[in-house]
Amino acid sequence: MDLVRLRHILAVARNHSFSRAAEEEGITQPALSRSIAAFEARHGVRLFDRSRGGVHPTPAGLLVIDQAIRVLGAVGDLERSLKHYPRGQAERIAFGLGPLLSSLFLPRLASTLLSQSPSIQMVAITDTPAQLVADLLADRIELIIGNNWNMGRVPGTEVERIGQIEIATIVRAGHPLAESEHVTAADLDDYPVASAVEPTSGGFQALSGSFVNDNYHVLRETVLRTDCVWMCSPAFVADDLREGRLITVPVSHATPRQTDICLVAKRSRTRSPAASVLIDAVCCMLEDLAPPRGPETRPD
Repeated sequence: MDLVRLRHILAVARNHSFSRAAEEEGITQPALSRSIAAFEARHGVRLFDRSRGGVHPTPAGLLVIDQAIRVLGAVGDLERSLKHYPRGQAERIAFGLGPLLSSLFLPRLASTLLSQSPSIQMVAITDTPAQLVADLLADRIELIIGNNWNMGRVPGTEVERIGQIEIATIVRAGHPLAESEHVTAADLDDYPVASAVEPTSGGFQALSGSFVNDNYHVLRETVLRTDCVWMCSPAFVADDLREGRLITVPVSHATPRQTDICLVAKRSRTRSPAASVLIDAVCCMLEDLAPPRGPETRPD
């Protein structure tokens, strides 16, 4: 369908006059009339009734006008997006996050990207690994950012390590384990587990019970109110640790430890400018969470 003819139709509809529409479009009235007539002949419809009172759309004309507004609006959006694209100002990014990173990074990530690019449209999805991979393969999202991903065996995907975060065993202040000097993995079996994943896949056996929820804010409240044991990033509960509401428990041969943060994308896909901006922002946040390096020493 000829977009120029759609513009001509909308010009006539706006002006209720062929002569004023032709002047607006910068063409002669006969040329505009031929353009409208060609559209009517091709589709077997009459778009306008002409009378002394002006030009008015027919029912078929109203249908075409309504759809033409949408079509030309979409074309305008595409033109604006392509105009910004070479400068790295793509307007939309859809991505998936694991539960921990969603709770840890998402509010700051949204504010950072919106400050840099106020027109950006972000779609952030937090779901199970299997569903996020399905969304990635179906092109519903462009990439996934999560911890301890091992998706290299999924056909058509590639995994890139972009950083690390610390994971520790965390309990409430006053927990029976809080005063223990030597805690083993077996000691944890006496207490319920709070986890974003099923305990058997998260490193705990949860012999005495568990609470599973992918919202880390809910898990935090649960740990503060119960004897649950929680594997979490100290960065997420930094205020609670500093003020003594929560404490980390050193478990022999288990904590503290680092978990890799990885980027999962479809193999050999060109990365959008918005995705590059997103990844740069996440990498900066990961650097902020990295433990400070000690002073370098030089050999004598």
